[in-house]
Amino acid sequence: MFRNIFTVKNIILIAVNALCLIAFFVCLLVSSSIRTQLRSQQAASAWAGQSGERFAQLSVFFPDSFNFRIDNVFQTRSAIDRSLLTVSLESTPGRRLYVDAWSAVTNVIVTGERVTNPVTANAIAVGGDFFLFHPLYLVAGSYLSPDDLMNDRVVIDEELAWRLFGATKVAGFELSINEKVYKIAGVISRESDFATSSAYTEEFGLFMSFEALMAITEGNAEISTYEIVMPDPITGFALMSLTEAVPDQRVVIVENSTRFSLGNSLSLLGSFGKHSMRTDSVSFPYWENAARIIEDWLALLLALMIVFIIFPIICAVIYTVKLIRFGRDCGMDAIRRLIDEKDRREYERYLAKHGKEPQIYENEVIKYNVYSGDEIINYDIYDDAEDISNYNLFEDTNDNVEYSAYSDDKLQMTNDK
Repeated sequence: MFRNIFTVKNIILIAVNALCLIAFFVCLLVSSSIRTQLRSQQAASAWAGQSGERFAQLSVFFPDSFNFRIDNVFQTRSAIDRSLLTVSLESTPGRRLYVDAWSAVTNVIVTGERVTNPVTANAIAVGGDFFLFHPLYLVAGSYLSPDDLMNDRVVIDEELAWRLFGATKVAGFELSINEKVYKIAGVISRESDFATSSAYTEEFGLFMSFEALMAITEGNAEISTYEIVMPDPITGFALMSLTEAVPDQRVVIVENSTRFSLGNSLSLLGSFGKHSMRTDSVSFPYWENAARIIEDWLALLLALMIVFIIFPIICAVIYTVKLIRFGRDCGMDAIRRLIDEKDRREYERYLAKHGKEPQIYENEVIKYNVYSGDEIINYDIYDDAEDISNYNLFEDTNDNVEYSAYSDDKLQMTNDK
């Protein structure tokens, strides 16, 4: 079997299998790398910390004119509390069972102390623990906090800081938004991963409190995204609880903590190409669009991994079967050699002891050579009973008949024509 292993055919098969395995592991490494790039999808693990408890991160995206406001946030919290009580979970002083945040996206006109030319910026109005869900890198200053008493602070990105002040260390400076003055709490750097770079297309951006947006719009601001991290003691409990808290069929609810899992990637393969298609009026924020780009890439990489691994698996199965058969044949040959060696030794011991050939006993099978032409053929001769001669006749091309016959213990060879 191994004598001709380095034939051209086998070398080509080995090379193809090697390339397939290399491509498989490259896809696996890329997949493992991109699934951890978005920090906005890792709030559940960040909140759980070292507690060992199960938490799930979920997001609710509302359609335009859904009219979800702050009072609806409190109603949702009450529904979540009731759901947690059904599994004997209750918040206690100093221990929060869940954390949530909400946001809305709009455009605002911004001017700075040194630049009076107005700049249009993408503003994300946030509430709750928004920056726990979106821990953007701070270049200077600090985040907004839900404990802020005043709503006159904003966080701007580096691009807007350079545009307004020509520097990034501008925490404490002031700017105007729609002719209202705000103090800069901090400056952040935007995410640099490929998915966010594709999803976030705005030139300038800032974050302000949702209450500040309410003041600018005279109370007409609506929440477009609600996010929560909550206990998930049983798989699917958190998703079911949030679905019951926000039962409207028009909303889109996503479980972020499992969206990059193998099971989700497999399910997306069945609907590949339709995943990002929208048939409703829900507008996703840039971080959700970035997450959906990652989902599509993970599904594509999974499909490639399946394609690359199929050929090596088929080859492995084929050669495993061949090895099993080869081992079986080698084992049978070894057994036959052992039996033949045993019979030879017994024959030699018998011959040395008795000085003659072993006798043929009743019902034993013995092989004789019968000659037909130039060919030697082995035939089985059976000694069934005494005084009975058994013989086999063989006819060659010259009509010569040869037979072997024996009676009692004597073997006779006779040729008849």
